[in-house]
Amino acid sequence: MTRSVDGYALGRFDDGAGPFTGLVAGNRVLRLQDDGLVKGRATYQALLDEWPAVAPRLADLASEVGQADGVPIADLAVLAPVEPRQVFQAGANYRSHVAEIIVSSKEVDDPRTEEELRRHAESVMDETARTGSPFVFVTLPSAICGPDDDVLLPPEAERVDWEAELAVVIGRRTHRVPREQAMEHVAGFTVCNDVSARDLQFPPQHKALGGDWLRAKSRPTFLPTGPFLVPADQVADHRQLRITFDLNGERMQDDVPANMLFDVPGLIASVSAAAVLLPGDLLLTGSPAGNGGHWKRWLQPGDVMETAIEGLGAQRNRCVAEEG
Repeated sequence: MTRSVDGYALGRFDDGAGPFTGLVAGNRVLRLQDDGLVKGRATYQALLDEWPAVAPRLADLASEVGQADGVPIADLAVLAPVEPRQVFQAGANYRSHVAEIIVSSKEVDDPRTEEELRRHAESVMDETARTGSPFVFVTLPSAICGPDDDVLLPPEAERVDWEAELAVVIGRRTHRVPREQAMEHVAGFTVCNDVSARDLQFPPQHKALGGDWLRAKSRPTFLPTGPFLVPADQVADHRQLRITFDLNGERMQDDVPANMLFDVPGLIASVSAAAVLLPGDLLLTGSPAGNGGHWKRWLQPGDVMETAIEGLGAQRNRCVAEEG
């Protein structure tokens, strides 16, 4: 996949000698040197721990990168750009997705038409956005894989699904931050695909206890991430970034974050009221309508998923059967 960025971004790469953190400018990558932007090794975590000081220096460094500097992205393996200590995920956070869930859950004896159900869904969402709170769960960071890595389909799951999502990278310790100050705590944004084993998510024997988020969502490779961490100051308006998902070249999802029930500042305020968000943590913001349940189509070995967000880049992941 050919990649480049407008402006600059942060990423993690492998040149065959091992992983390193690099600054992306155009279609080239400049390796960040140890004892440069931060004292000691220029790791992802070290950079994010010092993000308020590092961010302006990255901008200065990017302005000096020329066509002869660094190496082409095409000559490197692109790794997941983040190594978070915590991963938080918002569920059912797009109006289109919630409406889809309500309409598809219609009982056989429900006399309402699909249009009536959609109007009902709109009223439910309006009330939820006005008086409710977002639904957020936690995923293991070990589920993360790179933007070009294969996704392993476990043999015990038959309904493995996709969800294209805008992800927020936290840039400073965040606890009980008001929504008016929440964006000051954002380092940047990246692309995620929240792969989920739906038939393992709500097993009948655990129905009274709720969803089994571990078995459904925290499996290795179930969170393709990247290609880059695009700093917040490089994104004019994250609410208008077009999110798309294609399966084998067919468009399945297409929406913008402006259609979230709870926006990014609201999510950060809500999550930080319950937990301490640490520098480098990842917050997924929910997925639009159009996942496998809607299309009655589940992931199979050989499928190719392409998840993209305008201005942030694209990932291409092939599905393969996990070997027992």
